[in-house]
Amino acid sequence: MIHGQTGEPGRALSANNIALSYDGFQVLHQVSLRVEPGQITGIVGPNGAGKSSLFNVLAGSVAPDGGTVHLGDRDITRLSMHQRARGGIARTFQLARELDSLTVLENLMVAGPDNPGESLWRVFTDRRAIRRAEDEAVDHALALLERTRLLRLANESAASLSGGQKKLLELCRALMMEAPIILLDEPAAGVNPALMDELVAFIIELRGEGRTFAIVEHNMDLIAALCDKVYVLADGRVLTEGTFAEVTADRRVQDAYLGVTL
Repeated sequence: MIHGQTGEPGRALSANNIALSYDGFQVLHQVSLRVEPGQITGIVGPNGAGKSSLFNVLAGSVAPDGGTVHLGDRDITRLSMHQRARGGIARTFQLARELDSLTVLENLMVAGPDNPGESLWRVFTDRRAIRRAEDEAVDHALALLERTRLLRLANESAASLSGGQKKLLELCRALMMEAPIILLDEPAAGVNPALMDELVAFIIELRGEGRTFAIVEHNMDLIAALCDKVYVLADGRVLTEGTFAEVTADRRVQDAYLGVTL
């Protein structure tokens, strides 16, 4: 069961004919993809393919020059990343953005949605409800830390975590936002093999609970282990799509990766 999930579950996230340019250089050319609910969708491609640009458009940190982004039937193209987070889309970053001055537990607590203690009026009118909500948030945070084997580090500074532990913490922060759709930006970067196995197992477990993921990643082993569907980008276009086996058997994909068999 997903704890306190916000937004409406079961909605697809789709990009439709996305065009994007930087300083006159076209980086995305009418790119379309669909992140199906309850699935893990991979976005791969060689360096410069446009993966990060597309990911930023999906997350809301970059507005496209053309095309639309939809969450279910709703056009969210012009919504900010913050507004999308409130609507059910969370993201992580290639370089973890933990708050070094806070403990591991505090990092999760500040990520929770609609902290009732932030409302001055409710502080004076409904203190018991606020305390109850805060206690529930602490319980949720501790449960996530236990699932990711970070519980023993709950009161340690987030700055003391290893690279892999920071990636797990960032995923937990996304889960604290109670978003049904999570965008993972290179989750394998800086993660040692032992923690990678834990990360893969946790993501698969979350998918089983109804979460939806889109992943940008260079590590093909992780893509093979996780993804239900894979989109391959090259030169700012979708080269092909399908299962991992299907796309890696495509000669065009092998050529895009400089002739290396994936």
